[in-house]
Amino acid sequence: MKKITSLLAILALPVMGVAQADSQVTVHGQTSLRIDHAQNLSQLVTNPALQTWWPGTVIASRDATVVAQQQQKQLLADLRAWQAGSGESLAATIGSVIHQLSTLQITGRLFTSLDPDWVRLRPEANRTLLGSYDLYTVAPPTQVLVLGALSNPGKESWQPGRTVRDYLAAHDRLSGGERSIATVIAPSGATQQVPIAYWNQRHIEVEPGSVIWLGFTSWSLPWGQADLNARMLSVLTHRIPD
Repeated sequence: MKKITSLLAILALPVMGVAQADSQVTVHGQTSLRIDHAQNLSQLVTNPALQTWWPGTVIASRDATVVAQQQQKQLLADLRAWQAGSGESLAATIGSVIHQLSTLQITGRLFTSLDPDWVRLRPEANRTLLGSYDLYTVAPPTQVLVLGALSNPGKESWQPGRTVRDYLAAHDRLSGGERSIATVIAPSGATQQVPIAYWNQRHIEVEPGSVIWLGFTSWSLPWGQADLNARMLSVLTHRIPD
């Protein structure tokens, strides 16, 4: 009897593990709701209550959000310190970038596909959900966000066939701004560096909902903080979509 009891306890372990794989997902967007007990992404993204444009939809864990927001706060502090020790023109550029990044709402984005067909048909993409999450739903976008070390940052209407260089043409490069490379952040959070100078330009179009970011040249960055451009990009990839 003792052996039988022990065997039953062992067999029960996987079942208990599944039961413990539980989640609470708070949905933000046009409709706010909470979805409980989704054990994996497939159960979540196939929920009929969800209405969203999946390529730009963001899921975030609460623990990762705390970390991402701390990183944003530290980045802004480092940018302000750099600004304080810079000349007038560069300080003005840094101030503009600080304003742009400080207005962003940041979340602990999990970089995983939420496309229902992709998740449902590929077991490796159907990640387990455990704990508390936020899901940010979006409508199909019609604009592109142009930001960075440039004049008049903000939203522009997306146009088919328009290249990264075309979007940047209406924005003057500010002091310290990169001359030859811009970075495109797709709605999925994926990044792509795009040559934009007259001598290296490439015909690269962007998806609606993308961000075009112009960073700083490497020589303009403060000593010992060569990673500032990468840190700014990281914050941008964790922004809550509009």
